[in-house]
Amino acid sequence: MKNILKVSLLTLLAAILFFRSTPAQSGIGVGGYLGGGVISGDSPNQSAFTSSIFFEFRTPLSDNILPRVSFIYAQDFNRLLPGSTNRYFPFLKGISLKGVASQNVSENYFVEEGSGFIAINDHTFSDTDVWNFGVVSSIIAGFDFRDSKNTGFRLGGGMEFAFSFANTFAKYFSFHVQGEYVF
Repeated sequence: MKNILKVSLLTLLAAILFFRSTPAQSGIGVGGYLGGGVISGDSPNQSAFTSSIFFEFRTPLSDNILPRVSFIYAQDFNRLLPGSTNRYFPFLKGISLKGVASQNVSENYFVEEGSGFIAINDHTFSDTDVWNFGVVSSIIAGFDFRDSKNTGFRLGGGMEFAFSFANTFAKYFSFHVQGEYVF
């Protein structure tokens, strides 16, 4: 499993370097989100804090849909509480590849939606360490602070949902605040 992830990441890095040198490349977006939601595997839903870091880039294949690679981490909220007596805090981590489309509602407001594929590593129990593969979908609305060169910040609020098709059927749901800087 680790070899598959290494090969996938190296292939993705090579694709980014190739597409970066193409004329269609006008910038790279880097961002992340923080929020709350629920996680589960072979377990009942657990309330969790959710976080992600991501980057996106333009390709010569499409000007309207940008590929976005995200690293997702979600863990039981009790981890953040001082004095918790829990010995183990369930968590999920994963990596996703989504196609993201963004529309400007007006000059300063945008709506963004995305969908794609995800690999989720389920750690909902202390003896569980299972990779699951599935789909992910998201929607965000927010403010666009970019200048006339299309560089700058975007800030919004939204949600993301991911679920897997086999093994422990891991899934998560997140409400979050997202920030992104477009170079």
